[in-house]
Amino acid sequence: MNAPKRPSGNPNKAHQPNKTGKPTAPKPAAAPRAQAQGPVRDKPKTHVATDASRRRQHNAHAASASMDEDELRVQQMVALATAVAASPVDRQGRRVGQDELERMVRHALRQRDDDTLYEALEQLRYDDVRGHSFLREVVEESADIVVLRRGEKEMEINAFLIPMLVRTRGGLREEQALADGEAFDALRESLQQAGLESPKARVVLVHHLYHPEEINALSFGEVEAMNRDAFASLTDKKVMSVPAIERSMRGWPATTFSADDEALELRFLLGFALKDLDDPFYAVPADEAAADAYFEQRAERFRQWSQQITPLMQQCLTGKTGAQVQCQLHFLYQDLLHGAKRTGNAEYRTLQMLSELEQGLAAAGAEPAQAKAVVALEEEGDEMRLLVVLRGTAGVLARSELRLEDDGQDALWEAADALASLGVAGVRLADGFDASGQALRERDFPAH
Repeated sequence: MNAPKRPSGNPNKAHQPNKTGKPTAPKPAAAPRAQAQGPVRDKPKTHVATDASRRRQHNAHAASASMDEDELRVQQMVALATAVAASPVDRQGRRVGQDELERMVRHALRQRDDDTLYEALEQLRYDDVRGHSFLREVVEESADIVVLRRGEKEMEINAFLIPMLVRTRGGLREEQALADGEAFDALRESLQQAGLESPKARVVLVHHLYHPEEINALSFGEVEAMNRDAFASLTDKKVMSVPAIERSMRGWPATTFSADDEALELRFLLGFALKDLDDPFYAVPADEAAADAYFEQRAERFRQWSQQITPLMQQCLTGKTGAQVQCQLHFLYQDLLHGAKRTGNAEYRTLQMLSELEQGLAAAGAEPAQAKAVVALEEEGDEMRLLVVLRGTAGVLARSELRLEDDGQDALWEAADALASLGVAGVRLADGFDASGQALRERDFPAH
């Protein structure tokens, strides 16, 4: 089961980041203008503090101290993540200080202190790539996997996603997706029947098909709160509401597809699995070869499930069966929430890029083999873009530009692999493009 970045969709206003991805810091108050002085009056020689004045003074000092404490927490997390990431791994696969870092992250998640997490990640993104990667892994895993106690027993609950690419005529309709209750129940039951989850686990699917903007809008703290909602729902018969899960269903943005358009869309199934900590179904063998075999068997079970479940999923998405279904499905791999989100977004981004390039080649009357590709990452402010240009003997044939939300280096490799599959004559790397479209410091693409 199983970008970091601030959520990129349309989060609740209280948590909405600015477009730089960093928390919006309060602007300092403007300095007061100098006031014209009137006649000098004698000032009282004593000051009597009232209760109201004491409260105002206390609140002013408390706010200042709170701001200092916020910054201190960020700096402590940055320093600790840097040190832990640089330390060696012991025989148990742990690093010096990792327990303390994980405790700090879990505390921030419980307090819904997303600002500390995102600010620390943003600083490390520029100052320490290794520390950034390690902290992101810790934060994502701590949000996706939560260990909670029920009575004397500790249990683990995971949030997972199943991304899927859906090709239809005219696009999907939110009110139609998953409207068939019986088909949806059968879909949920199939996860355990196909061996994707342990038969001893308690597994639920959220009765809502998620748009990428809804998933991308979820903060780390919101995901952790959704796990707690699901845990309470699965372990307490009196629980009637799951507010964090309900808030996650923000609704799809308005579609721009006409009835005759061929639409390719990304959607996510969201689920939760509650399990015993010692459930052998999830135990990964220590031996490397045995671990590889374990994951390959799991991947094979997923492939078989995706083939068997396609007709039922088509019914869940369109409300139709048999020859009436005009819906093609491609399931991506089930993973913990943040990993599956990244996989789904990357796959969809790559397909968008290829579609643009193919349209450009068709308009130019050229084949992929007649083109060479130049790929570049460009930063404008805090925004990173992936640029791809296809050139032929007569000049530019096609181009694509995508705004990135995750690791730019990963996007480069994904683009190179996709361009190779398209059949271009070669792929080169550049630092960017000038105003006339000429590549800057063009060179061979490094071996992967």
